Amino acid sequence: MNSAKILSSLAMGLTLICVALLTLLDTQLTSLDYISRLNEIEAQYQSFSNGLFVLIGIFWMGTVDATRRAVEPEKLSPWLRYGSIAFAASYLLSMVFPCDAGCPPTGSLNQMVHSSLVWLLYAGPAVWSVSIIRAEDRPLLRGVAWGLVSVFGLMQVDTLFVHVAPGLWQRLYDALFCLLWWLNLRQLEQAKVGRSI
Repeated sequence: MNSAKILSSLAMGLTLICVALLTLLDTQLTSLDYISRLNEIEAQYQSFSNGLFVLIGIFWMGTVDATRRAVEPEKLSPWLRYGSIAFAASYLLSMVFPCDAGCPPTGSLNQMVHSSLVWLLYAGPAVWSVSIIRAEDRPLLRGVAWGLVSVFGLMQVDTLFVHVAPGLWQRLYDALFCLLWWLNLRQLEQAKVGRSI
């Protein structure tokens, strides 16, 4: 379980801390843009964002695999696997298909792929959260899952209709996903220890 915890810590650190540092470096962002435009075409640090997004995707893929191996012979929830792999793939594809300047819902082919396929993948943690809400009896896990689903909904409304701070919702969504992952990892570890006693 140690390798899963180490990789989880690295993936969460890249997702939360490195993206926050990237935001601090970007002088083109206004106070409410908060990271949603980090990888838009011709962003100030787009090449750095691309590298970071690749690392985030790769580390999350490795984290899922290490966790799967750590809990064997038990199986990871298929919703957990889907949610985390989709989250990782959304970062990888965001690098390949960056959004247009201003990240509008429609625009170039890149933007259309970004707003459709990448969005579907980015919804993975919300789908996993719904499965937790339906099946889990632990209040903390259910509460974080409800928070993640709510933030995902707010992010969609803001992106499509209001466009005040969609990036703020994205970063909160990422943070809740990381928290939910960590809580789930602890639960898997406790179950494994319980089985070995």
